[in-house]
Amino acid sequence: MNDDIKQEKMKHEMMRGILTIKSKTFLSPHYISVVLEGEDLKNFKNAEIGDNNKLLVPVKGSKKVIFPITGVPQDETAVTVMRTYTLRNLDLEKQEMTIEFVAHGEEGPASAWAISSEIGDQLGVMMKKKDKKIFQPADWYLFAGDHTALPVISVLLESMQENAIGEALIEVRGAEDMIELKHPAGVNVVWLFNATPGIGSALPELFRWAKIPSQGTRFIFAAAESRAITEIQDFLKTLPALSRNEWKAYSYWKLGQSAHE
Repeated sequence: MNDDIKQEKMKHEMMRGILTIKSKTFLSPHYISVVLEGEDLKNFKNAEIGDNNKLLVPVKGSKKVIFPITGVPQDETAVTVMRTYTLRNLDLEKQEMTIEFVAHGEEGPASAWAISSEIGDQLGVMMKKKDKKIFQPADWYLFAGDHTALPVISVLLESMQENAIGEALIEVRGAEDMIELKHPAGVNVVWLFNATPGIGSALPELFRWAKIPSQGTRFIFAAAESRAITEIQDFLKTLPALSRNEWKAYSYWKLGQSAHE
């Protein structure tokens, strides 16, 4: 096998494993940090913090994790469901992987699992090796997201240079869900409160009021409910001075559906 074929194979190689809960902490009433451990962590040596995972979550009443078979659709009676989450932290020396969940009741399978899970419970994890880094160095930053984007925004804040300048707008249910975040002194973190996630988000309006510098490089990242992101994308497209490679905006979920949580 020549080097080009080897590199292409490695690029798309699927890292996967079944891990177990080492610890579980409610960082706030609606935010749970789950630390995973297990022999299969060695399979994730090429993973990057901030990348997306595909989690195989056991359905209610089951503790079993079964990986899907390529090309075979998952039926409605499957014992696991797949959801997309951010890799919040990975420490191969300590043999720990951290995933953070928004606890929004029993309506979402991942939320329900995170709330009721116990030490030793299993979780399936899959991830593809990616070449693109989620963080993009710039002269000025603007991050915006609802609670589902808190893990990735936390990673972005921790990736910044010490003299970074910018703003982070984070929308959670209430003041009780504010948590301490590591970030440079020059980055202003603004907490927004919305007791009805997905309805009446203030993110698009505040985003439009942000003073985006006309000079220098910018990196803008937004992730939230579908309607809020559509508004933010529409606004960004109206800014002729902003290059398309200076911003990223992702719909993490849609009201009435549970997807990327």
